[in-house]
Amino acid sequence: MSFKFNFGVGDNGEIINGAAIAEGSSTTALPCENLQCSESAAPCEHVPISIPGVSSAVFDAIYYCSQRLWKRQIDDVQFQLAQQDDMTDDAEDSAIKQAMAEGSSAADVIKGVYEGGLKTWECSMDLLTYLVEHGDELHMSLSGARVLEIGCGTGLPSLHILKSIASASVCMQDYNRDVLELVTIPNVLANTAFSPEDGVMGDSVHAEGDTESCEIDFDFRRTQVLFGADTDRIIGERETPELTSEEACEADSRLLERLEIKDRCEFVAGDWARIEQEMRAQGRDHSFSLILSSETIYDVDSYAKLHDLLSCALAKPDSQPGSGYVPMALVAAKSIYFGLSGSVLSFQQYVERRGVFDISSIWQSGGSMSREILRLTWSGSC
Repeated sequence: MSFKFNFGVGDNGEIINGAAIAEGSSTTALPCENLQCSESAAPCEHVPISIPGVSSAVFDAIYYCSQRLWKRQIDDVQFQLAQQDDMTDDAEDSAIKQAMAEGSSAADVIKGVYEGGLKTWECSMDLLTYLVEHGDELHMSLSGARVLEIGCGTGLPSLHILKSIASASVCMQDYNRDVLELVTIPNVLANTAFSPEDGVMGDSVHAEGDTESCEIDFDFRRTQVLFGADTDRIIGERETPELTSEEACEADSRLLERLEIKDRCEFVAGDWARIEQEMRAQGRDHSFSLILSSETIYDVDSYAKLHDLLSCALAKPDSQPGSGYVPMALVAAKSIYFGLSGSVLSFQQYVERRGVFDISSIWQSGGSMSREILRLTWSGSC
């Protein structure tokens, strides 16, 4: 079955509170009987950083605490998927293509198929604001540290860390590989190496009222890295200005070689249990000083997997001797998920029963639809 949280951030950056995601959309979920729901958990996959296979991409500005991040437009993602459909005859579509073909929106969650990663959920904005407000202490504690974002989707909290703590590295995890390739990685590029704020010719920024959008020209960068000062002459002598697929691949390879940000980012797709198994097999357990997660406790059936991944990934208290920093996980969530099994209270009770972590609510929004941020630390470490 599928459902909608019906809380998110619209494509124009506006927070949507309990309203339909798009005009005419319903708060009732769309059925997914025709979707190919896999019975087995999604495998753990390491997704390499890559440049989107389009000539350009469009991003919306997200504003928070007098700062700005760029987030890829969902309409632009759909346009890319439509282009790929026109160019391929593959019989097997991705999970996201299946979902959208069935009429699902980015706000739909289809358990075991698509976990809503294209949408920016409200609690990720809460976590983003919390990171800014506690920036001074985090900057000192996370210098050179590794950060994991579980269920990252658009990855705004991780993007903030990449931009604000130059020596920190991040691992961004989402259930769907498609989400990482279509949204997360483009967002990383737009906010770091390919930022429109760098004034590269070909990029454009548009302001309308209180919102901004930008178009990042990947093909301009490709032609520059291939032809340099001869770009205008070489392209001008052609019947069509488009690069061949071979040229585009070569250009992307050269651009990626120059990307310093690639050494600070890792992208992992798959089911939490599979990722935990892979971490332990590679001896990478207890390697993250800070773990972030938003909107991941809406289903009590997922608590065990999430808890076990946290206990595998979070660094032990003595991993940074002399720093005074206590490794922690910050989980942002709605106090109650109406119509669903999860809630802050039930997750707290589950964590307390397991006895591995101390858990406390360190921030609350108040209001009729309360949201919270939970902090988990190793039991007895604080």
